[in-house]
Amino acid sequence: MTLMALLERDAALRSARDYLTAASKGNGRLVFVGGEAGVGKTTFVDRVVAEAGSAARVASGACDGSTTPAPLGPLREMLPALPGGVWPGGADRADVFLRLSEALARPGTPHLLVIEDAHWADEATLDLVRHLARRVNRLRAMVVVTYRADEAVGSHPLRVLLGDVGSATGVRRIDLNPLSPDSVRELVDEASASGLDPVELHTATRGNPFFVTEVIAARGTSVPRSVREAVLSRTARLSDLAHAVLDLVALAGPRTEVALVDDLAPGSADALDDAIRHGVLLLTGEALMFRHELARLTVLDEIPALRRRTDHARVLAWLLAHEGEPARLAHHAEEAGDTEATRVHALAAAEHAARLGSHQEAVDQYQRALRHTEYSIDSSYAELHGLLARELYVTARIEPALESQQAALAVWSELGDRERVGDAQRWISRLSWFFGDNPRAEKYAALACATLEGTGGTAEAMAASNRSQLRMLSLDLDATRTWGYRAMNLVDGRHDREAEEVRVHALNNLGVVEVESGDREEGWRLLAESLRRSEAADLHEHAARAFTNMVSQAVLMHDHLRAGAHLSVGLRYCRERDLDAWVLYMRGQQTLSLLDQGETSRAAAEAEVVLRHPRTAHVARTIPLMVLARALARSGAAPPDEAIAEALDLAYATDEPQRVGPAGASAAEIAWLEGDSAAAERAAARAWVVVREAASPWTLGLVAVWLPDAEAAEAADALEAPYRAEALRHWDEAAALWNQLGSPYAEALAWARSGTREGLARAVTAFQEQGADRAAERARSLSRAHGWAPPRGRRATTVAHPGGLTRREAEVAGLLAEGLTNAAIAERLVLSPRTVEHHVAAVMAKLEVTSRHSVRDVLVDP
Repeated sequence: MTLMALLERDAALRSARDYLTAASKGNGRLVFVGGEAGVGKTTFVDRVVAEAGSAARVASGACDGSTTPAPLGPLREMLPALPGGVWPGGADRADVFLRLSEALARPGTPHLLVIEDAHWADEATLDLVRHLARRVNRLRAMVVVTYRADEAVGSHPLRVLLGDVGSATGVRRIDLNPLSPDSVRELVDEASASGLDPVELHTATRGNPFFVTEVIAARGTSVPRSVREAVLSRTARLSDLAHAVLDLVALAGPRTEVALVDDLAPGSADALDDAIRHGVLLLTGEALMFRHELARLTVLDEIPALRRRTDHARVLAWLLAHEGEPARLAHHAEEAGDTEATRVHALAAAEHAARLGSHQEAVDQYQRALRHTEYSIDSSYAELHGLLARELYVTARIEPALESQQAALAVWSELGDRERVGDAQRWISRLSWFFGDNPRAEKYAALACATLEGTGGTAEAMAASNRSQLRMLSLDLDATRTWGYRAMNLVDGRHDREAEEVRVHALNNLGVVEVESGDREEGWRLLAESLRRSEAADLHEHAARAFTNMVSQAVLMHDHLRAGAHLSVGLRYCRERDLDAWVLYMRGQQTLSLLDQGETSRAAAEAEVVLRHPRTAHVARTIPLMVLARALARSGAAPPDEAIAEALDLAYATDEPQRVGPAGASAAEIAWLEGDSAAAERAAARAWVVVREAASPWTLGLVAVWLPDAEAAEAADALEAPYRAEALRHWDEAAALWNQLGSPYAEALAWARSGTREGLARAVTAFQEQGADRAAERARSLSRAHGWAPPRGRRATTVAHPGGLTRREAEVAGLLAEGLTNAAIAERLVLSPRTVEHHVAAVMAKLEVTSRHSVRDVLVDP
């Protein structure tokens, strides 16, 4: 079977050797090894480890396939082989991750870490992989992560992780494919399994190495129809005692302690040897495991229900006597039907998981505890619902979080606990806002403040700051100030962590509303102060919120330099701390910044990435949706209808000017591009009803410039300079102002809307340079309507290229034709690797080729 798993793996093994060599020089690699179940990932990794020999310090761990795995299980298994001090008692997750990175960066023999079956990884383990992926290129380590590609699909957490870190410098992929018919024939011949037809075997198994091996080992006279039949055929040759041991090992979990089998099945040593000798079980250190998880599940399914329940109770008792992990205890207790034990161990497991940042596992365990807890009017029941609600919230499951928090509120209300009632009301307000239900958010914000009035604690202060935040989001300057300063006054003179959390939250609210609607200089100072204090107190979420709001304001104002600086620092800060919710929010703002700077195709691509992410909250979808819609409308690449419709629905559901303004302006622009000026005015009029009272010259300007001439002019005095010029229809002045701000599309749009011959000619050229082909055609159409000859469609620098490449794209295409890699192109042109990636993608799309090697053929023989 070893021979089988290594057939057709030479190229993959060479790559692994190269990666380990790079790691030995301090240029580490994290390698995802993927393939379908049974493709031979474990055997491949075993060969990699064997070839490394003494050239690497090996540490291995596997993810648990049980219903609720223990957090950071693989890291726990690795600890004996890792340097001391990686996980001292009481250390939190961030500290453990930092210590591990430091250990892997030390000079000397490189480390080879193996994390198997990442498709079963708990959330904390996925965060560990994400942490290492973003730093591995600076470590003296090669980290191999195996996973089943057929399970990590759609919105699977591992698929999300692969997308997040796929472009990281040190991350690589090795995909193991099923075997070819020739390899299957070779295996049959090698095993002298003459009763099997290799062609039929390959057809039935589709070359899956595990299926092939199981069938060959079973020596069947015909090809089994499923791996289940192959496994059962193989195990049928074992003794009754060996079968009993197999049942126990299957039931105890993917990795079962030898000591557990010795104690619960005394005298089974010979039976164990029999199972190991037949290749059904593997002995790894002090643990037993099936050669493949599919085999374990097949055996497990054959155990009679009543005996399974009894054996779960026996395993539970053994684990209790040996200080088993809470998650494991909870699983076996539930399967054994022990309600009280299930609840106790599930609560302990949930607390442990939450402390390590494994929030999805915490959700599962709290839900398990609730299944075994009867409804009652007592604080423990309310606490349980509140804890579950918070874990659901941080895992972006807002609707069930609301339901659980409502249940907690009902019990606290029955108990008459005023402070807990008010705190639950504040949480419902926050969750409602994330869900896009602003009326309910406002209702519960007011209720929380009324309930907590006069209590004088941090709960009252945070309720006031929550009220301030909602008013800020509605651009209500006076009310934001009132509630924000009230929150800070309630904690005045206090210097504990809870008080500081209130303080930085309120400073953030005040900073945003001052920048947008009041004293701009003071606003930036307040935001900087909120960020400084948040970082000093290690209030990571609040620091992330400060970065996000600084980015949002800079993007709104077309302050590209400030936006770029905060995006660079803020994204790095959040990524290093795995604050992915804020990463997604900022990346949404980044798409708008790219669009404003004329990078149409890149903005659309980045917007789609954010929108595909399953954890992008409702409130974070509006901006990338309208960016995608505008990019599609400008380029003509695809209809924008679906994206703009969803953007408008989400925006108007919030009734917030900061979301309605951009979405309404986007709808107006799209209508104008489609030649329907009346529809553009209707879209603007609808949005104006929501934004007109906002004291925000930038947000007002987005919408006002699309109103009819008289109404736009009436609003002009309240707008920022470039929008004021547009509202007064001073198009030359507006174009010049947009040019000064470095916003080429807005400049081109001003020229296009001027209706002059020169303006339309300039617009066509500028739109074409930005990939806004549909916008250029609209400008040509307007020119024709005036009886003028349509302006030329492309710059001289693009005409010479068959695919309409820009000058820079033509340079990149020429270097691709020479066979240069992205890194070599970046060095030659003095560009960043990421920029080169975008240029390469644009070149391939315009030349309509599917591989970089085909670029030369197109350029040589267009």
